Amino acid sequence: MNAKFAYPRQAKLLLPLTFLLHAPAGWTQNPPAAPSTTEAQALPTVKLQGRQQRSSELAGPSTQLSGDELRNKASATLGATLQDELGVANSSFGPNVGLPIIRGQGGSRVKALVGGGGAHDASSLSADHGVMVESALAQSITVHRGPSAIRHGGDAIGGAVEIEYGRIPEQRPQGLKLQSEARAGGGGTLGLLRAQGGWGGPASPEGSEAAKPRTGWAWHLDAHGRRKEEARIPAWAIDEEAVKQQFFLVSGRNTWGHIPNSDAHSSGGATGLSTVFDSGYAGVSAAKLRINYGLPPGAHSHNHGSGSTPPGEPAEPAIRIQAEQQRLDFKSSIKFDSAWARELKLHLGDTRYRHDELNNGLSETVFRNEVQEGRLELEHSLAPAHWGSLGLHVQNRHFSALGLEAFVPQTRIASAALYAIQGLKLEDWTLELGLRADWRRSRPQPQASSFGIEVLLPERRFTFGNLSLALTRKLGDGSVSLTHWRASRAPDVQELYALGPHIATRTYDFGNSALRLETLRGWNLALRQQWGGLSFQANAFRYDSEDHIYQRSLGVFFAAEKKQFRALCAQLDQCLPVTRYEQDHAHFHGFEAELKQELLDLSTEAAAGDSLQLSLLGDRLRGRLDRLGQDVPRQPAPRWGLRLELLRGPWQAELRRMHSLAQRHPGENETTTAASTQWHASLRWTGRLQAGLQVSSYLLGRNLTNQEVRNSTSFLRNYAPEPGRSIELGAELRY
Repeated sequence: MNAKFAYPRQAKLLLPLTFLLHAPAGWTQNPPAAPSTTEAQALPTVKLQGRQQRSSELAGPSTQLSGDELRNKASATLGATLQDELGVANSSFGPNVGLPIIRGQGGSRVKALVGGGGAHDASSLSADHGVMVESALAQSITVHRGPSAIRHGGDAIGGAVEIEYGRIPEQRPQGLKLQSEARAGGGGTLGLLRAQGGWGGPASPEGSEAAKPRTGWAWHLDAHGRRKEEARIPAWAIDEEAVKQQFFLVSGRNTWGHIPNSDAHSSGGATGLSTVFDSGYAGVSAAKLRINYGLPPGAHSHNHGSGSTPPGEPAEPAIRIQAEQQRLDFKSSIKFDSAWARELKLHLGDTRYRHDELNNGLSETVFRNEVQEGRLELEHSLAPAHWGSLGLHVQNRHFSALGLEAFVPQTRIASAALYAIQGLKLEDWTLELGLRADWRRSRPQPQASSFGIEVLLPERRFTFGNLSLALTRKLGDGSVSLTHWRASRAPDVQELYALGPHIATRTYDFGNSALRLETLRGWNLALRQQWGGLSFQANAFRYDSEDHIYQRSLGVFFAAEKKQFRALCAQLDQCLPVTRYEQDHAHFHGFEAELKQELLDLSTEAAAGDSLQLSLLGDRLRGRLDRLGQDVPRQPAPRWGLRLELLRGPWQAELRRMHSLAQRHPGENETTTAASTQWHASLRWTGRLQAGLQVSSYLLGRNLTNQEVRNSTSFLRNYAPEPGRSIELGAELRY
């Protein structure tokens, strides 16, 4: 189905701001110098670090992927792209949906951001709804491990993932910049194109280009297309013994060597335009993304009372998600020549998301999420050793789900927040403090139950605050830091108001409109040290979650055919386990660590610019519900890995071995998963041609030993294992 979107009001409001902010002559100062051509062409690296510089983000462990490392790991889903990073797991729902889990926190506790604004799709609502991003187009992806609720609100109580495309240029490029990439293999193809350029502005004197910003206009264009075939696997798709253990019955037709209905295709594009002046920039961007993907059999139960398969329809219905999103964003930054006010940032966004759930090509349910968001932030400094940010964050959201599987009512959610982040550096000590106050209101429409009765649901209002405090001590070539959070979030729409069969997770869900705020108290101790060619970094953390919101199985079934609640179920495809959102005190604790050794003697002239590094890394997490004495369900399994990285001349290579231990604490009514070992490898050659051309060719291999992997964080681990061996060949051209 084709969805139509329009932006008449937002476009009229945002576009004139671009021209009004073109050249405020009284606000001049010297911004940071633009990177040189040599610096821009240097190979980027992966950074796993605590915050080490003045920033509007609080100190805390973070991971940043960019450059060749990001392109080597970029997959069709955000979760698969980040799944090997410390503290991050992939909550897959078949091969086409991958949601990032950060230290056991996911869904409504982890916020995905695109260009500084929320992704605003339906990924937090249900496990079968993917994040609307294309990782291969991103310039960088940053994972904040630990609550990021000060800047981003309660939706980031467990962390945040920031995807930056660079669609609103902040500087005018020097000449035309082009990037094109194509890859094939692994059961799919990918092609993308990115272009940036600019015009206008006075010419800078000879030799002063690096010291003076290029003023004028800058533009950005990007487009991509991706297609995937059905996922290949090394064994049976359905683990019949595990399904029988979990549901006491086996349902569905099993397949060997592939996952039926797991193909997908996506396409999208974006354009951006900025005006760049001496004291900053202002610009707009418009983007569109379409994704169509299938869900494995067993993911949905679509027997809605018929008792038999209608004539002419296949025994296993082909359930697909057809999603579309359009974004309109405005961003501006103005630097001040002031003793205390440094920079004023403004971000306005309008996002329109829609997806249809198709059963054999017919739309049964339509989900919509329309969000308007705004952020105003002032960076300031009251003394040479002080820095800080003051911010205002507002959001208006209209969610609706209409059709056969509408288990959540139409709801309007309005929120507003004020926040402050302040930092102070005294010699080897750094202190950072963050405060935030939030107001939120949810107004649902009446919801029709499975029995035809209209249920009136109450409006809920929440007022809450967030606090974060970090203390860092520099120790030689390293540091030690202690960070404490007290972060709260309001229950999400599905947690408050769910009422009916949730086909994606094969459950009949009851929300709980009496839910209280969920509050998390967290501690993180980070140590980073370097001794010559040996470096070490580690994080130990503990979270105590007051009134942790979770889905509890009530031990009964809902029979779709008879529309009755039963203690026992005769046929799995007609019965849904009944769940209810409840609260309990929970605690999480774990660690992340990496030890890296440089194996080349870089002091010799022959080794200059070359690198050979061996890394040992691992992470572990355990979550418990205190009152029930049970494990938090679907948590990542402990794992450890070895990584060998080589950089020599035009060659770059990596070999990784990741070993996941068995998950023996799966949670109530869940099944354990076996241990697994995967080998991944990449090989890339980069050369420079005449006329400023740079060409790269690469070979990527994942799960080279074709290991069967059942993901402990996946709702569908017993129906759809992770993909088997994948080998891709690609080429990239830059100008």
